[in-house]
Amino acid sequence: AFAIWDDTNQTLFAARDRLGENPFYYAFGKEGEFIFASEIKAIIASGLIEPELDLSSLEHYLKYLYVNPSKTIYQNIHTLPPGHLLIWSDGDVKVRRYWSAIVPLQQISLESAVTEFCYLLEQAVTDQMVSDVPIGAFLSGGLDSSTIVALASRQKSNLLTFSFGFGDAINELPYALSIAERYGTNHKELTPNTFDLSDLIVRMADIYDEPFADSSNFPTYLISEQARKYVKVVLTRDGANELLGGYTWWYRPLLQYINTHSKNPKEQLIRFTARIAAELASRMNIRLPGMGRIQHLRYRTVKEAYKGKTPLFSDNELLRLCRFSLKKHTYDSPLHWDSTNSVNDALLMDIENYLPGDSLVKIDRASMAHGLELRAPFLDIKVASFCLSLPGTLKISEEEDKIFIRRAFKEEWTDIIRKRGKQGFGAPVEIWLKDEGIQDLIKKYLQDPNAKVFRYLAFDPVQVITKECSYQLWTLLVLSIWLEKNLRND
Repeated sequence: AFAIWDDTNQTLFAARDRLGENPFYYAFGKEGEFIFASEIKAIIASGLIEPELDLSSLEHYLKYLYVNPSKTIYQNIHTLPPGHLLIWSDGDVKVRRYWSAIVPLQQISLESAVTEFCYLLEQAVTDQMVSDVPIGAFLSGGLDSSTIVALASRQKSNLLTFSFGFGDAINELPYALSIAERYGTNHKELTPNTFDLSDLIVRMADIYDEPFADSSNFPTYLISEQARKYVKVVLTRDGANELLGGYTWWYRPLLQYINTHSKNPKEQLIRFTARIAAELASRMNIRLPGMGRIQHLRYRTVKEAYKGKTPLFSDNELLRLCRFSLKKHTYDSPLHWDSTNSVNDALLMDIENYLPGDSLVKIDRASMAHGLELRAPFLDIKVASFCLSLPGTLKISEEEDKIFIRRAFKEEWTDIIRKRGKQGFGAPVEIWLKDEGIQDLIKKYLQDPNAKVFRYLAFDPVQVITKECSYQLWTLLVLSIWLEKNLRND
């Protein structure tokens, strides 16, 4: 993101990168001042505005763990969306899109796609290895980070690589070591020093500026802290899942929907039954066994299925929990492309929502807190544009995910990596919530009726949630800590 002041014409021109790797926030002061910064806290620190909570953003957070990337948690602080530019002149601001993730789909063979992808990704890694400060790579032992390390090792011998061990719950060390040994990297196995969970969760409220409940921000923050002791720049695998079709838990059920969607009376009956079952489960506040496997069948389009992704709190749960009126339209912005009603629609919506709202927010805040620069070769514009131009059939099937990267780089991986299933970086929240320090925070922030969170949430439903160590509890605790730190007392 950048801004240029044209002194001759008294005009400010600003733009944000295409996919949302770096933030850009702006606001208008009490006297009409135009304020912009890369952090929300900097705008507030100016003293020129009184931030006002946006309840629709709060609702989105409760459903999806992060704030909608087209907004902020405040009504009067705005974000410049990825791929947009801003022009300020004479007190007036105009914002428009300069780039879109929507590109024409290619008619291309798998073999040709593999050849072009290999060339583009290797070139991106080569370009991003240019640095006048020490550089390394995160190595999780997954397909994507292993590919980045394989390509980076062609450019630099004895490459510094970092993997993370966080006890039994998050331990990527054996997988990463197999790649490190193959390519002879200078491998660092990082484990956090003695740390206090309760201190970390409170610290995150300052680092993230907005409520953010994706628990993988903890290990991301800790590995960034350790890596910064060795390097100033790190290559990452971010963006690969959204571009290559890696979220099998979400994309594969959509394939089931797409492959069964027809006017066949039997299939229509199945979809009708699924819709009724889902509606009854929501009204009765129950989660039916197997519902996740058939829920997509109740939708008419991929876009409907995307909007209907199971939220952390259902609408009916929020009706009981919230003391404010629900908007229920957190994903209702119209598609700005012609829907293909294919898995590519879901990939594009994740690129416009989840990627800039969760994944890239997580790594940007966690790394910059330690002065560590992250570079993502998969988000190189040539690589990303090429991936976006490929049909979904080259990315994921009912049998295989990330099809063309598997064909492209399988020989670069060890056997243990080829056979490894996807492992996220999520943390063991249910275990963490039993920690003595976290239990003390629950009492302080969620069981005190004077806590600020109860300006927005009803006390009694929250007490029910505090009795179980669930992700709902984690999300409410993160929110309450953030509100106490950022909401005025009046």
